[in-house]
Amino acid sequence: MRKRLSLCVVGLGLSWSAYAAPESSTLAQEISDGFYSRINGLAYGLYQDTLSSPLNPNNSLGIASNQAAFQFRPDFNLKLRAFEFDLRPRFYWTRSRIDSPGMPPDRKIEHKVFLNEGSIRFRPHDRLTLSYGRENLQWGPSSLVSPSNPFNANNGKNNPNLEQPGLDYARAVYVASSAVTVSLIDNTGRGRLDPLNRYRKARAVKLDFTGDTTYFSLIGSKATGEGSRIGGFAGWNVSDALLLHAEGSVGRKSGSPGVAPRNRQLLTGASYTLESGPTLTAEYFFNKDGCPDAPIQTCLQRRGALLDPVLPLARRRYAMLQFLDTKIAGKLNLTARYIRNLDDVSSHFIVNAEYELGDHLQLLIVPAHYRGTANSEFGSLLHRSVFVGASYTY
Repeated sequence: MRKRLSLCVVGLGLSWSAYAAPESSTLAQEISDGFYSRINGLAYGLYQDTLSSPLNPNNSLGIASNQAAFQFRPDFNLKLRAFEFDLRPRFYWTRSRIDSPGMPPDRKIEHKVFLNEGSIRFRPHDRLTLSYGRENLQWGPSSLVSPSNPFNANNGKNNPNLEQPGLDYARAVYVASSAVTVSLIDNTGRGRLDPLNRYRKARAVKLDFTGDTTYFSLIGSKATGEGSRIGGFAGWNVSDALLLHAEGSVGRKSGSPGVAPRNRQLLTGASYTLESGPTLTAEYFFNKDGCPDAPIQTCLQRRGALLDPVLPLARRRYAMLQFLDTKIAGKLNLTARYIRNLDDVSSHFIVNAEYELGDHLQLLIVPAHYRGTANSEFGSLLHRSVFVGASYTY
């Protein structure tokens, strides 16, 4: 059919056909070559052993005891000349059961369609990229939290199978050299951040340096209604096996003269890779303005929010140990994390196991155990939980 149409066009007007066909063919080929898609479906069941505590009396927070869910997560990307388009729509279906003492079970079925991430990037110059859209903006080497991130310090590594919410950003990224990059970031909206989370709009300037064995970043930021803040992270590859890293931030109270330290945070850590393959990581996190000894419900009341993406941990001192091994017997990826709250002596132990069945299917299980008193951070909501699922990617 295409050959017949071409002959007709040639017969009617040779000069138009010779000019238009290559243009159309070239644009179509560029779109075809620049398009990428990834389709993922995640089905899982979640069991949570809830606790009644002063923070959550009779499960007043409505934490689900059982949950069955399906998430359809397609990703689309198109690179076309000076533009790049990224689109990540989501469909979630969830069936939950909420148990409260003395009350009949509350069963809920919810479904929603939304855009978790989506952006447009434009490169007016080889060294400059401008973008606007919704992104999950993460950085830094830390495994526990990312205290240098003024937008969302929660990196979601306790269960990476569940996506972190995208926030709305306008960004300009300038590549000054092969080692230095400068970024201007304006958080324009809360995006998909849960309404239970405290939210503050913020702007930041980020300077990145990457060397042969070292790297570091400096981040200056200012949030609405709060003082300015300086954050940063750095890493050093001491050897092929040993890596050292640090991350932190320090700020000052809005309107205070001079330097008034506020919300000082520092995380230090090291990772060592054994010859057999596993990587061991240890981290220590210190949050100067954390609440060291009051009941956890009092600590959360003081900071004004049950959930805070910039301050996901409420106490002052934490230690974390992590074991990571990938491709065990060519099939199994395993991560085990032990987090200890050094102030109220509560703890959180998580195992994330992924078993690969072929190139597209993964079986997932994430058991977690919480230990502590009813007034502690890790012992006030849950006793244990189990996440079991299957992920198919095409």
